[in-house]
Amino acid sequence: MLDLLTSVLARAVPEVRVESVEVKWWSDEPDTSDEVYVVFVEPDHKRYWERFHVRYPHYKYIALRYGAKKHTLECLCPEFPTLKGLLGWLIDTLNLPQGERNLLHLFTETGYKC
Repeated sequence: MLDLLTSVLARAVPEVRVESVEVKWWSDEPDTSDEVYVVFVEPDHKRYWERFHVRYPHYKYIALRYGAKKHTLECLCPEFPTLKGLLGWLIDTLNLPQGERNLLHLFTETGYKC
């Protein structure tokens, strides 16, 4: 599934090379179950997300709709409380075709954890 996500993100910002993509999650507070999910893009994570922001300026509004933490909207990749929210945000921001939407939704149903 990460191969599909890598392909999707490479097409989304073609001027930045994308070798691999990793979905990472962690807990904000060690003693809570509050998790955040983000996408890391290699080899140039910073440049990728800077170009993404320029190419898709509406990303912030869609991110809020999917529960992104408001203080992370200006970060490289916004932080989401669920994997479903993160992938839903990407799907809607990039206006992906139905087939890719369905495949990425399957990704969330697998209970993916890094």
